[in-house]
Amino acid sequence: MKMELLDLLLILISIFPGEGMKPRFIDEMRNITVEVGRDVTFTCTVSDIHGYRIGWVKANTKAIQAIGTHVITHNTRVSVSHDESRRRWNLHIADAQLDDTGAYMCQVNTDPMRFKMGYLDVVITPDIIDIRGPEVVTEGSSAILECEARGEPPPMVFWQRERTGEKITVYNTDGTSSRHVRVEGSALHLKKMRREQAGGYLCIASNGHPPAVSRRIQLDVKFRPLVTATEKHVYGYIGKTAVLMCEVESYPRAEITWVKRNQPYVSMSGGRYIKEDFHLNDYKTKSVLNIYNYTSQDEGLYDCRSKNEMNMNSKTVDGVIYLNTARESLHGNLGGSHSAEETEEGETTTDLYYTIITDYDFSVEPKYKPKLYEYNTEPPAVTKWKGKTAGGHGNRGSRTRTKHQPTSQRFLNSAVKCTFSLMWFLEGLPIIIIQLIYF
Repeated sequence: MKMELLDLLLILISIFPGEGMKPRFIDEMRNITVEVGRDVTFTCTVSDIHGYRIGWVKANTKAIQAIGTHVITHNTRVSVSHDESRRRWNLHIADAQLDDTGAYMCQVNTDPMRFKMGYLDVVITPDIIDIRGPEVVTEGSSAILECEARGEPPPMVFWQRERTGEKITVYNTDGTSSRHVRVEGSALHLKKMRREQAGGYLCIASNGHPPAVSRRIQLDVKFRPLVTATEKHVYGYIGKTAVLMCEVESYPRAEITWVKRNQPYVSMSGGRYIKEDFHLNDYKTKSVLNIYNYTSQDEGLYDCRSKNEMNMNSKTVDGVIYLNTARESLHGNLGGSHSAEETEEGETTTDLYYTIITDYDFSVEPKYKPKLYEYNTEPPAVTKWKGKTAGGHGNRGSRTRTKHQPTSQRFLNSAVKCTFSLMWFLEGLPIIIIQLIYF
């Protein structure tokens, strides 16, 4: 019975209704892309339909959907309609599914048959089902990040860093490495992890049908603290506040303490010592030690010490800062020098130092004006002491001891200066007299 009905319908479609102007298509049928679950409508515009009939066929299966206003398919989601002029004919598909994808034909039962075709693409926009990987790894180890995505058509998956422009280091099978902003594939293999590789990673899935989707995973790298002294040599002023600073990079975040060397341990917190820590980001901390009402007894070497679980059973990592007493103002000229002491007005003064160049041979007649002395505001005689880090690697700081010239030495410097000035004047006096007589 079913086959007989189908044969009858095909015969009806092929019947030539009579003479006259034949129908013609006014517009092309458009292609449609729609997400699963959306409604779809194909429209076929025909003129001079008269007694001809419109049929709808799914091309890839040759299944008849409808003839005229009668639905033939058993798919309850399919319906047809037309306007009052019988020019616009519509095929409606509700709640589109993936198996609805394909070409649909609008046919007119002319001889030969005329038709137009439109394509329906039912898609599933990308969706990331799962993203997995370790949250924390130790510096130097490896990690694998995996991302599972779905969609129709199947989406392309790639990885990139959360911060725009940051690159991912990839190790090739031949042992070489390369850096890329984008790495394709659902699995990201990271080797020889370094602290610079810590941070957010994005898995992005796209199948050409917007929107693309992404999910984030945080990967942290554990490493020993790295301490940097902001200023290795700091001057303190009597009665004022001295400020020592260091920056510590570590993960997990390190515990930071301040200790003064060469004396029993004294906690650098409370009283005149106030420590403040500022978290600059997930890995970096700035520690500030404020020493209020500074005195000369506060001079010395200070260690900014840090420790986390990566160096819990070993020595701390130190940043060394030398705190010295500063002289606040500068007085004096080439005619004399001043020692660092308070005047009657309460001002603090600073020495001018004269350095005698002792390698000059006074028995030889000078061919040019020699440089017999120089002056500056820094002590000329210094002794440097350099200490090693707790691990014994390299110099982490320096200590400078200044030797002040005694008053007798400063007086001798002034006398020598005046003596040589007189010698230069007497040496040039005969030449001046001759020039005056000659001219």
